[in-house]
Amino acid sequence: MDIALWFSLVGFVCAMSYTPGPNNLMVMSSSALFGVRRTLPHWLGVNLGFNLLLIASVFGLGELVQRYPVALLVVKLGGALWLAWMASQFVRAAINPLPAAQRAEGKTRTRPFRVYEAALFQIINPKALMMTISAAGAYVALAETAPERALIMVVTFIMFGSPGGLAWMFAGGTLKRFMSDPRWARILNTVIAGTILLTLLMVLLG
Repeated sequence: MDIALWFSLVGFVCAMSYTPGPNNLMVMSSSALFGVRRTLPHWLGVNLGFNLLLIASVFGLGELVQRYPVALLVVKLGGALWLAWMASQFVRAAINPLPAAQRAEGKTRTRPFRVYEAALFQIINPKALMMTISAAGAYVALAETAPERALIMVVTFIMFGSPGGLAWMFAGGTLKRFMSDPRWARILNTVIAGTILLTLLMVLLG
């Protein structure tokens, strides 16, 4: 392994993993709305899906996308429809909140992402696609074989990238105490819906 190149990879991972993006913003908003414990499956799904995407990129995902652009278009459209549906649920919760009695019982119109949903989201997440394909191309000299490169990159992203998502999730968790106020709940539902819709536009225009 090229140690100097690996340190460069660590810097790339930290710079990309701790800055705002669809995953971090959605994890933070989910944690503020639903709590850290209920958001853990979302965070786990992000890491699972991202690292599978990274492995695929190391083994030639970029070349495959160039060769069969129709497949990416189908994934984009399907993902955009799913994102639109998810955003509509949060918009509905913001416009028409539950009565106070139901809020007191902990009921909600929305729910956090499940593991498989957060994992599948990475396929159409523009930042995740850019990070994985860029890393696979820029650090091809990290190791001699693709399996070695994939292993090194996955371990590096888990060690230095995953804590970034945790930091955003715990930051959101500190805001949860405000969610008993329906005004704050309405604002956060709107923020999540806006983040999802912005990601949808990036997917369709990217």
